[in-house]
Amino acid sequence: MISLEIAKSHLLVASFNLRICGRCIARVKRQIYYTVMFKLFGINIFARDEDTSIKNSLFESREELFEWTQNKARSLGYVIVTKRSKAYANNFVYNVVLMCDRGGEYKATNTVRASGTRKTNCKFELEGKYSKEHNKWTLRVICDDHNHPPAQHMEGHPFVRRLSVDETQLVEDLTRKNLPPRDILSTLKGQNENNVSVIQTIYNAQQKIRRQEQAGKTPMQVLMSILHTNNYLYEFTTGDSNELENLFFVHPTSWKIWRAFPHVLMIDATYKTNKYNKPLVEIVGVTSTRKTFSVGFAFIHREKETNYTWVLNCVKSILDKCMHPRVIITDRELALINACETVFPDATRQLCRWHIEQNILKISSKIITLDDDRNSFRILWNLLLGSPTLMAYTENYQRLQSMLIKYPRKLVY
Repeated sequence: MISLEIAKSHLLVASFNLRICGRCIARVKRQIYYTVMFKLFGINIFARDEDTSIKNSLFESREELFEWTQNKARSLGYVIVTKRSKAYANNFVYNVVLMCDRGGEYKATNTVRASGTRKTNCKFELEGKYSKEHNKWTLRVICDDHNHPPAQHMEGHPFVRRLSVDETQLVEDLTRKNLPPRDILSTLKGQNENNVSVIQTIYNAQQKIRRQEQAGKTPMQVLMSILHTNNYLYEFTTGDSNELENLFFVHPTSWKIWRAFPHVLMIDATYKTNKYNKPLVEIVGVTSTRKTFSVGFAFIHREKETNYTWVLNCVKSILDKCMHPRVIITDRELALINACETVFPDATRQLCRWHIEQNILKISSKIITLDDDRNSFRILWNLLLGSPTLMAYTENYQRLQSMLIKYPRKLVY
């Protein structure tokens, strides 16, 4: 590739040593420019067609000029973006300046997070102008010098990772069919071998699609629309100011599985799942093959017995005439336990073994001070939980009692 700077230096030496006139120097400069255009971009300025219009250096539209420049630059390991443009009063763009995507300087912001930049203040620039004479676009090199080596891989350039209009439509269609983002990305790359998008590109496209769909709607309107459109079973209550207090919803598929396996329920509430700070109650069922599945979810106003009773009545109503649950497993939430006793009085209520174990380990870390004793306790406790028979359980419990003789408080707990 010819270097414009080297050519300029030869021209400067010639102008001093040979004392070339100014007109000759201008002619040589034009020759250097034409040579650079041909070497860098394959544009033959001197080639003319039968209509005496400049051939291969003119473009039908700004989009064609930009696409051609992008393809040429990308084949050489560079990415070209728009730096600025000028337009008439009718918004017709007549001038556009293109630059390397690593051009410009990084403007640091006041942030604690360590960040990097791809910018190297690259001076490479091109200028595209609309020619009224030919009703076409021309391309001119302002600076042909890159201050960085060409890229070996294009995945690090955000502009190249952008999706086309057709690709964006494909992402939208596949998203509506609930295809995972990784599979959507594989489909895009399968259809276009030059696609260099990454998984974050798919996430961003899906987020943009959701924003467009939710434009002008409140979060609650969006939620209720989703529940209604997807045929969820749902119930809700509102307060005096018509604000949502409790919301219960079940997916249609979960409802079918729940009616087939209503025997066991596991219920727990979690927090900090939404910006409204409403507790989320998750209801889980168990199949005959010991596989768990989500029955339903509920956002409640408060963790009071009345709220839990309302949720369990909703669960009971969707069962219709099916069998009621025989076993209900919860943590030691007294309001929830009382609500279960009210709505499902015939069900056996048990405490969740995982919650019991977490409380045991939490208390043991405070009472048992020696590390060896803590490890011994964990081993004996796991043996006790994994006892296959009543006899094995009794033996393991006696071992645990012997080990906790030094810690009577723990044994009483």
